[in-house]
Amino acid sequence: MNRSRLLVLLVGLTLLPGMARAQGHLLHGIGAVNSAMGGAGVALEEESLNALHENPALLVKTEGNQISFASEFFKPGLRVDSRVGTRTASTDATEQLGVIPAFGWIAHDPSGKMGMGFGLLGVAGFRTDYPQDSGNVLLVPQPEGFGRVATDLTITKIPVAFALQVNPKLALGASINAYRGMLAISPLPVVIPDVVNGVGILPAAANQVASWGFGLQLGMLYDMSPMASIGASITTKQKFQQYHWNSTNANPLSASYGAARPLTFNLDGPATVTVGVGLKPNPKMRMAIDARYVKYEGVAGIGDVGGVDVVNHRLIGIGWRNIWAGMAGIQYQATPALAVRAGFNYAQTPIRQDVTGAAALTTGSAVTSMGTPATFQKHFTAGLGMMMNPHMGFDMGFYIVPRETVSGPILSLYQGVIPNSQIDMSNKITSMQIALNFKF
Repeated sequence: MNRSRLLVLLVGLTLLPGMARAQGHLLHGIGAVNSAMGGAGVALEEESLNALHENPALLVKTEGNQISFASEFFKPGLRVDSRVGTRTASTDATEQLGVIPAFGWIAHDPSGKMGMGFGLLGVAGFRTDYPQDSGNVLLVPQPEGFGRVATDLTITKIPVAFALQVNPKLALGASINAYRGMLAISPLPVVIPDVVNGVGILPAAANQVASWGFGLQLGMLYDMSPMASIGASITTKQKFQQYHWNSTNANPLSASYGAARPLTFNLDGPATVTVGVGLKPNPKMRMAIDARYVKYEGVAGIGDVGGVDVVNHRLIGIGWRNIWAGMAGIQYQATPALAVRAGFNYAQTPIRQDVTGAAALTTGSAVTSMGTPATFQKHFTAGLGMMMNPHMGFDMGFYIVPRETVSGPILSLYQGVIPNSQIDMSNKITSMQIALNFKF
């Protein structure tokens, strides 16, 4: 194998988009209250954003109308290290402050049994921008390497939710969810590269394009006593329309260089199941403990077969595994106007660190997740809430995700596993959320 084939796009496969957030590509919590509680709250009423995202059955636990506005401001710290033989390099991604908004409205007549709500929730987002780096075998210019890695994704959940108080103890809820995704990937590794004389160049899907997805959510809440409740919520797999880009042939050696080339990619969302308990041991204390299962396997774009097809020189998929997550949060009402919160969230990384498969189909998502660096597992959260008056509250939340690393061998689009090679991906996050909640 010549040098071009060995190094050409060593990690074209690594550039699928990623929402490197908390539970794979899902936010660990929505809004300043739920986030500060570690993302726990499927069995504990918090505010409208929590009900619309975690469990629609909670809609009947709020009296009157409630409107919530929230924004999250976060800063990741992406880094990729590579080694091939004795050649080593480390490259940090260019990072910018990210913003994720959320809006929720719910209504429940205290004398009635029905509740309803509507929201616009930023449930996932990322921006990955690795510079071209001639010292890093993963990021050297094409055709010997990959060059600049730039991906961008935002997903907004739009729930229309309803809930019914079946009896004094049991509440049921349902939500019809629309999702809008905006995605850019440059270059796009899932397509066959533009190859001339054994030299392949991947085309770019550089502009953000939209796709709509849909899913359902069912929830229940059972009050065992005034001090304890149990809750559960199931969100179905979200099926998105195919993403489409207008691109061009990227290989300057080709007679068709610059000619139009349409690109497509399928990226769906996973089903989730969440169960939990809500506790109110005394009038000042509230606690929530949840467990969540995220089914990535079989999800197009992220949970399908991972690895590279060395015959067609393309990325097959990321190959994420199913994961479990545990969340716990506590709130203490220090004064009638001030509440303090803290929480912890632990989630398995969905990235597989093993590499298996035949020569024509090599799998293993450590390297294929460079654009989806969901390496971290722990979230440490805190926050506070202040009632400005009987009808308006202000909430703040904070969390940190310490840097954690996932490693694996480097894969080539032409030969599969590169002998004596390793990629180390790592990420960290610091974040702050602010929110205003209105009750009337």
